[in-house]
Amino acid sequence: MDMNELLDAARAAGEPRPVDRSKIGMGGVDPLGLRQINFGLMDRVLPDLNNVASHIRPYTLMAWAWRRVRHILERGRRQSAQPEEMRDFVDRIEAIYAWSQFLIDPKADIPGAQAMRPMLDAQRYRFGGEEWEARRNMRRYSTGFISPLNYGPSLRTMGWLIPVEGATGIFQPDPALEAVLDAFEKRFEAELDHEAFNRFGSVSVKRVDAERWGKLWTIDKPRAAEAKAMFARLGGERAAPARQKGVALIQAAYRDLADEEATYEDIRVRMGDRADAWSSAIDRPQAADEWRAVQIRQLFRLALEGLFYWTIGALLPGPRSTGQLAQAFIDALDETSLANSAETWILASKDTANPVEHLRSLQKVLRDQKQLPAAIVAALALCLREAPNQSHPFENPDRLPLSRAKREADSWRELSPAGFVGRVLEIWVMAQHAYWSVGRGLADARNRGKTILRLRIVMDEGGWTLTPGTTRQGNPPEPTPDRLETATNLLVESGRL
Repeated sequence: MDMNELLDAARAAGEPRPVDRSKIGMGGVDPLGLRQINFGLMDRVLPDLNNVASHIRPYTLMAWAWRRVRHILERGRRQSAQPEEMRDFVDRIEAIYAWSQFLIDPKADIPGAQAMRPMLDAQRYRFGGEEWEARRNMRRYSTGFISPLNYGPSLRTMGWLIPVEGATGIFQPDPALEAVLDAFEKRFEAELDHEAFNRFGSVSVKRVDAERWGKLWTIDKPRAAEAKAMFARLGGERAAPARQKGVALIQAAYRDLADEEATYEDIRVRMGDRADAWSSAIDRPQAADEWRAVQIRQLFRLALEGLFYWTIGALLPGPRSTGQLAQAFIDALDETSLANSAETWILASKDTANPVEHLRSLQKVLRDQKQLPAAIVAALALCLREAPNQSHPFENPDRLPLSRAKREADSWRELSPAGFVGRVLEIWVMAQHAYWSVGRGLADARNRGKTILRLRIVMDEGGWTLTPGTTRQGNPPEPTPDRLETATNLLVESGRL
């Protein structure tokens, strides 16, 4: 209800009346507004990927489903079908596939396990009617392959599906994939007489059929043609230039490790290493500098969100001033004597370690109020040392680019360590938090969204204090997944790693 509606309701009221108690939910996964820059940097190394779409088979399946739409139209001699009929058919194929995979493996690595659970005990399911339509519509935007959260964006950007001009939401497979789709279909061609694969509209599928199909098109066994097509689009000749370089960096790091059992965590570290840490420095691709920048920004964001988390913990007993918070932070450092100024303390760091190692160290102590400050200081010291002088075009100033942080930190170099921490708390934490919390809250209100309290810390007469409803520290922040696991898994399935 907006202000005008409230005023109208007040004028019409003849007497006082009780109202429902306001329902306020706690929220805010990005309390300082720092995460978007992470994604911008990742797009310079591994664009068009996300942290879910890590298998080849769903790409093939969705391309095949749209080819099957064409098959139905041609076989039935229909010149066209309603767009919703075609989308419904493709959604059905995708849902049958997910159902079949969860039937043979309840822990199958595809999205939507919880949403599909009611189907797992059904002996037959009718893909039609209100229940199916509700499930279908939910999957389109959340747990289905075509969802923007899952395989949907990369199906298009990597060229598996091509939009049909003038038909919103209607696609066709890339013609170059015909042989790939033939190879995929060959495995279960004896099953293609079932009505689920041959008609639009409502159809029923038995559990035993879905379970049998699940064994024929498993998620983890792409055919050679599928693997070849994926690599061409992931890091080969059909891939975006930036992703070609990012994939080449992954492969180079794996070769340099010379360890067949290396995990993607090992690869992440080597990708972020300086040249002198590589077994062969001349084999370190230029893209490694971009990847290290991703990890530095990741570390900076986690350090500040860790400081925000520490501050909530420090305020649980009651309000504190900036000076009191800064001194409590300094007192928690395991240092017998601190330098006189920030210049000879945090800004004098000679640390050249791998930022991934600092990330791991920071993660280990996020729940430890006493050890966390030292890890935050070490992280910020490395980030400020490696901060660029200029921001990237996508780095909005209000998201605290590292270049801005470096300029501000340099202006505080004469301050004592406690004074420096006080500035960080007030400007990089409190001000950022208030700015983004209020901004997001107003956006929610304008869109008539949920009532969510994002602001956790406010200034009161006694100093900084927690907002009503903040009674516990909550869960510590986590690093933003950086798509590496997705990329390495696709490379493994492609036979290129």
